[in-house]
Amino acid sequence: MEPVTESDIRESFVNCSKGDAKRLPVPRDLDDLPWDDLDFLGWRAPSLPGRGYLVVPHDDRLVGVALRYPTPGSGRAQMCAICKTTHTGGASR
Repeated sequence: MEPVTESDIRESFVNCSKGDAKRLPVPRDLDDLPWDDLDFLGWRAPSLPGRGYLVVPHDDRLVGVALRYPTPGSGRAQMCAICKTTHTGGASR
């Protein structure tokens, strides 16, 4: 993946308003990420339980999506539809 800026990330979101994209937490260590080793950029928001974000290059542009996931302790097992990893209801990720 090519390096991206905070502005690139915020402009890429397709499933939230511009205001929401402007307020979402972006990783602070963008300059230190191993861009050559990444196929996509994904992160969770520690300050917003149950929220995660994914940005992926697609057709010469970035596409970002805001995600929601069950919070730990919900008691239900879950499978990530992206990485196909299962998690018990009380497991941390």
